Amino acid sequence: MTPQTGKLRYTLLLALVAALLTFACSGYGAPALPAAVGSWNLSIETPLGTQEPTLIVGGDASALTAMMTSPQGDVEGTDVSWNDDGTLGFTMEIDAGGQQLRMVFTGMVEGDAISGAFATDFGDMETTGTRVVE
Repeated sequence: MTPQTGKLRYTLLLALVAALLTFACSGYGAPALPAAVGSWNLSIETPLGTQEPTLIVGGDASALTAMMTSPQGDVEGTDVSWNDDGTLGFTMEIDAGGQQLRMVFTGMVEGDAISGAFATDFGDMETTGTRVVE
C-alpha cells in the first residue's frame, strides 16, 4: 500500500463515519406527531339531529390545537390534551341560538377512526369520525 492509497482509505473511512453519525443523529429527539393530528369528518348525535362538522387537530407533541368547521362557522377548541394511549380531549364553546353551550370532548383515536362523546349540560352527544385522507 502506498502512502497516497493509505490517505485515501483514511479519508473515505472518516467520510463514511461522519455520514453514518449524521444519519443516526438526524431523528434523535424529534418527537413523533400525535396520531390525532389531521382532519376528521365527524358525526355528532345531537338533540337536533346528526351534525357533521370537520375537526382539524394541528400542532405537535408539545402543543395541540383543535378547530371545528361547519357551514354554521368555525369554532376553536381550548384545553386540547393528548395522551399516548390515544385519548384526545378538548373544550368548545358554541353559540346555540343565542346561548353559549360548553362542549367537552373526550375520545379515542385508533388508526383512522375517532370515537367518543361531547359532554354538555343537555347530556352526552355520541361522536364518531374518520380521518380525511388527503
